[in-house]
Amino acid sequence: MNDPGPSSWNDLGNLYREKVMLLTVGNVNDFVLLTIHLSGKLVMFRSAHKKWTIIPDMPSPYDDVILYKGNFYAVDNTGRTVLVGLDLSVSLVAKPVFGGDKKFLVESRDELLLVDMYLSIESNSDSTGLFEEYFENLSCYMNERTVRFKVFRLDEASQKWVGIKNLGDQVLFLGDDCTFSASAKDMHVSRGNCIIFVDNFFYLNEEEYGSLGNHGIGVFDLENDSIGPLVKYPPCSDLFWPPPQWISSMTLEV
Repeated sequence: MNDPGPSSWNDLGNLYREKVMLLTVGNVNDFVLLTIHLSGKLVMFRSAHKKWTIIPDMPSPYDDVILYKGNFYAVDNTGRTVLVGLDLSVSLVAKPVFGGDKKFLVESRDELLLVDMYLSIESNSDSTGLFEEYFENLSCYMNERTVRFKVFRLDEASQKWVGIKNLGDQVLFLGDDCTFSASAKDMHVSRGNCIIFVDNFFYLNEEEYGSLGNHGIGVFDLENDSIGPLVKYPPCSDLFWPPPQWISSMTLEV
């Protein structure tokens, strides 16, 4: 029923995409990994079996996985969310919520949240290169830009994602390989209710936005639906100055 994945750790780089969830079962030597196969399907590794196994369920390609309250959850690009059992079973947790272009799962204050990211293709209007150069260096002139977010909380009883407008004190952090939330008070930030995210569009604006503008970090303020580079949101940018090593060492991959 299932397609076996590669049995060697050396093949891992060709198997997974972006994020891997780890669950220990019994002891630290017995563990389970869940990630997303390049095909968009879920794939699981059990240390006891020493092999990857693709889970065939995939009405739509999966966008994100998370470990929440000791269980694996996954969301596809329609918002359909499932609980993934260690026996490779998949059970519906929430019905689709259509609209955005990429979906993230985040745990915040013991609740499971869905963050729907909306993207748009932007061009650099200041570019003056020749027509041929434009297409030759397309990635330098065109970029997929985040334009807004919608946030939902899981209502397990009704199996629905319910839209929310206010995160309260919470700040959400979104990246392809990690998502988490934190209290603005604990971080000594003046207020929460915002999303800090990675967006390569802001690499193109270093001259305008200064030293923090080239790190590809944006902020979405849920209070007024505004979006922009980190440097335009002083309460948040203070968290990244001086830049921690994981930011200062970042390089743009094209």
